[in-house]
Amino acid sequence: MASQEGLVEQADPSYLDSEPPPEESLNAFASVPWVAVALAVHAILLMVAWFIMPIAAERPDIEVIKSSTETLATPPEPIQPRERPVEWEDDTKVETKPVEDQRVQMEDAERAEDASDSPMKDLAENPNDNPSDHESPLPNKESDNSTTGLGGGAGGGGGQGGEGGLKRLRPGGLTGVPNPQGPSNALQWLADHQNREGYWSATTFGEDSVRKGAKHTYNIDFVNVGEADGDTGWEATCDVGLTGLAILAFTGPGYDHKVSKYAQPLRRALVYLRKSQDNDGCFGAKEDDHFVYNHAIATMAMAELFGLSGDAVLKPLVERAVDFILKAQNPGLGWRYGVRPAINDTSVTGWMVLTLHTCELAGIDFDDTKCYSDAQKWFDMVTVDVNGYPKCGYDTPGSNCSRLRSASGTYENMPSMDAIYIMSMLFMGKRELNSPEIRSMAKACVEKGFLPEWKLEKLDFYYWYYASLALFQVGGSQWDQWEKAMATTLIDNQRGFSEKDRAAGLVTPELLDEHGSWDPVDAWGAAGGRVYATAINALTLETYYRHQRMSGK
Repeated sequence: MASQEGLVEQADPSYLDSEPPPEESLNAFASVPWVAVALAVHAILLMVAWFIMPIAAERPDIEVIKSSTETLATPPEPIQPRERPVEWEDDTKVETKPVEDQRVQMEDAERAEDASDSPMKDLAENPNDNPSDHESPLPNKESDNSTTGLGGGAGGGGGQGGEGGLKRLRPGGLTGVPNPQGPSNALQWLADHQNREGYWSATTFGEDSVRKGAKHTYNIDFVNVGEADGDTGWEATCDVGLTGLAILAFTGPGYDHKVSKYAQPLRRALVYLRKSQDNDGCFGAKEDDHFVYNHAIATMAMAELFGLSGDAVLKPLVERAVDFILKAQNPGLGWRYGVRPAINDTSVTGWMVLTLHTCELAGIDFDDTKCYSDAQKWFDMVTVDVNGYPKCGYDTPGSNCSRLRSASGTYENMPSMDAIYIMSMLFMGKRELNSPEIRSMAKACVEKGFLPEWKLEKLDFYYWYYASLALFQVGGSQWDQWEKAMATTLIDNQRGFSEKDRAAGLVTPELLDEHGSWDPVDAWGAAGGRVYATAINALTLETYYRHQRMSGK
């Protein structure tokens, strides 16, 4: 429906507050002959001069004292550092199109955004020393250093001008499910619950909602959901990561911050992340060791925006963020909370590998040889044979995945780490699709009990996200089994489309504030809340067009 598509939000014209004088007064004044006005003014001045005859006062004698002054040498001109030349893309390699052809085609043409407008003009001044404040005129489409690509196109992806949208859905994706527009509805919910400062909050998204008058109704089937704080997450500490996760939900179908219909929400989010980056390249505060999750996700989001738009202003931001990731890696192994903490875990290492892979696809250059080889050593170290299957452990060989204390009742033997192993080894180029480890772990993910189901002990959106990325690359019968269970489970339980919501008539955003979102009822919902649940499930449903299959099928 039209209300789900969203429109480009226009820039605030508050700087044009000053009003011109009324047109009527200007017309009346303009009707008086200028000669008559001039004569009248001169007459008045003559009369004043005639009646007022001031007596000039005697000028007192002024004694001039001569003194000598010391002549100071003129200081030399300061030497300005030479600005680094901007490397523009070779126009002979890229097919250029007129600006007017890159405008978003929308029903309301007056609200379409002009691609010639600088998308970075509303950014705050960069607090870091960086001479690059120029914008590339063309999307980054020349980076093809991998067989997988952003947004479904190797090394650049995205629709024309970053338009994106579900028109780029791969054949066969989400077929036969009740709501094939699931990701689009999720994006609309995210756009409607963004804070005015540009971020997504785990706690205040309800206050930030623009769906005034819509009903709030929570799923009360599971613990804590439906209570006063039932759909919120941890206060403040997750906002940088949640903002990055929400951006990734938009960039998945190819939307960018330049000319897409979600350009304005993405611009605001980009400004927020840019302000949050420290001089060492880290996104967000380092209040606790878990900040590495926020940094990895925010870096990946900025890299995808750069890869889709080619906006050169973003490149140094991503480069500094990558440098921080490389410096945080434990020498010879993987990553964990904090910077080189001398211990490792597969979850953080997986996020870092996925982020670095995304940065490569976006055209960010760095030496991946050592960091990938070291990460491989960690994966090999914690992968052992368990009950006839190779199993990748979380922090020790063959160990189960981690859980929040509040989610201790959920299955802790979900093969989340196996999915991360598959994805990471393939994206790093350390395993082939037909390798025994890859095939065996893929089979484990679709064994009875590990397919997505909407049952309390089975809910793990984090696992579903990574398993979707991994099994989509593997393809074959494993992907067919997974895709059917994943898509049906998510769509059947998306708010506004669930059986209960349809029975209650809560089928539009105007009627239901949660329309398009997911209840945060999984193992990690207590941390990220409804924003996390909605963003990561949208990412999972976008698997079809986020990365090309390495097999090319």
